[in-house]
Amino acid sequence: MTPFLRGGRRCVRLVTTRNPNLLPLGARPIRVDEMSPDQARAVLAWQLPPLPADIIDALLETTGRWALLLHLTNRLIAEQTATGAAPAAAATQILQQLRVLGPVAVDEPAGAWDLDDPQRRSQAVQASIEAAITLLPPDGADRFAELAVFAEDEAIPLVLVALLWRETGGLTEGQSRALCRAMERLSLLMLKPDEGGRIRLHDVIRDYLRGRLGEAPLTALHARLVSAVAATLPEAGPLAPTAPDPGRAWWSLQEGYLLDHLIEHLLAANLTAQAEAVAGDLRWVETRLTQRGPTAPWSDLTLIDTPRARAAALSLAQAGHLLMPTDPARALAGVLYSRLQPNQHWGDQVTAREQDASQHPLLANRWIPPDHPASVVQRAFSGYGRAFWLLTVRQDGPQLATGSYNGSVRIWDAASRTRTATLTGHTHQLRSVAVTPDGARLATVGDDRTARIWDLASGTCLATLAGHTRPVHSVAITADGTQLATASHDGSVRMWDVVSRTCTTVFTDHTDPVHLMAIAPDGAWLATSSKDRSLRIWDPASGSRLAGLTGHTKRLTAAVVAPDGSWLATASEDCSVRLWDLASRTCRATLPGHTERVTAMAITPDGAWLATVGRDRTVRIWDAVRHHTVALVRTEGPLTACSWGPDSQSLAVVGRFGVYLYGLLV
Repeated sequence: MTPFLRGGRRCVRLVTTRNPNLLPLGARPIRVDEMSPDQARAVLAWQLPPLPADIIDALLETTGRWALLLHLTNRLIAEQTATGAAPAAAATQILQQLRVLGPVAVDEPAGAWDLDDPQRRSQAVQASIEAAITLLPPDGADRFAELAVFAEDEAIPLVLVALLWRETGGLTEGQSRALCRAMERLSLLMLKPDEGGRIRLHDVIRDYLRGRLGEAPLTALHARLVSAVAATLPEAGPLAPTAPDPGRAWWSLQEGYLLDHLIEHLLAANLTAQAEAVAGDLRWVETRLTQRGPTAPWSDLTLIDTPRARAAALSLAQAGHLLMPTDPARALAGVLYSRLQPNQHWGDQVTAREQDASQHPLLANRWIPPDHPASVVQRAFSGYGRAFWLLTVRQDGPQLATGSYNGSVRIWDAASRTRTATLTGHTHQLRSVAVTPDGARLATVGDDRTARIWDLASGTCLATLAGHTRPVHSVAITADGTQLATASHDGSVRMWDVVSRTCTTVFTDHTDPVHLMAIAPDGAWLATSSKDRSLRIWDPASGSRLAGLTGHTKRLTAAVVAPDGSWLATASEDCSVRLWDLASRTCRATLPGHTERVTAMAITPDGAWLATVGRDRTVRIWDAVRHHTVALVRTEGPLTACSWGPDSQSLAVVGRFGVYLYGLLV
């Protein structure tokens, strides 16, 4: 009850229980009484021939008007009369059995029985069950008792019952189904034909059967059930030399009951080591995660009281909030790997799974994520200022630029977490950076209304470009680094010749601040956007407007151009990403998936993959041709920037807690 008692003072809880001792102090009890005499009489006489009134009254008194006993008694009389017995005689015989073994076999009258006591509940149903099992086929009583091995309050698949009874009694599936039908007619269990047939035991009957079997036979029965299931599965070894050996491919199970309760059955069979091996296998974790969500594999491990299981459960608990359903569903494995890879209990298994081509494409950590508990001391670069802006990803690791309120730019080597240079010159806060594909030059803009071009090798400022009358929000640079574009709060866009350091064109068509801009790799066209939710395409040479692209329902937040300049991608506060064909000026695909604003995008140098990141803390990789998500990971905080490396397989992402570096395995 403890977790449910946490809540606000206006929180009200309704608790239903047979055990009033579970209720917290101060709870207001509402007693749900036994059936009224008329209700009880209707249940007892259901579908039966007329019975003498005195026998009916005696049965009502003897059963204490308890619904379960009334129904069992009703079915016993019905089964006897179906064979030709006189209804009154059958009812009298059952009444005598109840008086000998049932509620009135003790000093208290049936109506005064405390059915909250499990021992008394078992005593109450004993007579009815003992009478009912005498009507079962030979060995039927033993098979019925074996049902106590299954979990409480669960629908048990008939095929699993048949598997157990084949192991213990040599029954065929057909014989098992017929036996369950006979038990159902006697109300010993409930039988439903859906999903291949399922049975359910009343928990009072299950408790009675468990008491009848005893602890040692029940343990052996669990072992026989597990052995019978294992025989249906292929053999499987450990994922890695340091991983436990599960013995069988338990993750290939299709039946939900077995997936949910296998660990419980293994533990009940005293197979703790095997339970630890199964629950600690990454393939089992993946299956349970997909089947039931992040609490399922964690719950499996918490059942096992061993140091390894406790440590493995803790690592899953730390990542649980990130293991929500993904689109596509298979991308959830990538999220799981990204969180478990740094953990000593899972690392080798993650590496093995990442090498499995059937799992590709997926994003794999290049280093420990900065928000992972194992890297708390490395969460961020010291003195990074207001925010991260990503420069580029080189073969030997990413470089980063961070901007501060005072206008300085700091260059970092992300692999070593060390600062390599500080660029000073801006007098106010920085807003945006752009870098040439070769990583040689950097352009920066900010609130001091200027743009600056830097040589990254020497750290010197090559040029200062002035002309805007308000803060500059965005900057873009062509692939060859010869042309620069800047967009400002003054509503204008300016094209600059980097060599001559002069403004070549001014676009003044916008009436609102221009906050977004992208440029073709060869400088043939320029795209801009303001708060009107459209993207405008310009001819940089003449300054004429070539086209307007509309479709987003909210303000645009990011734009990126394909390497060949034939298409571009835009993102919006409406959480969608759109791909535009520049030749036809039409939207060729809309990519949904993000649940909050997309803040940055990047296209691989070969144009095959599109990366998008956002405030929803997700990194999504899209197939740029087929237009669907192929990989996804989740992080702790909102993400602000991303960039691909020259090999099209290295992706760096910047977020609130630092820099994430992934490899795209395809």
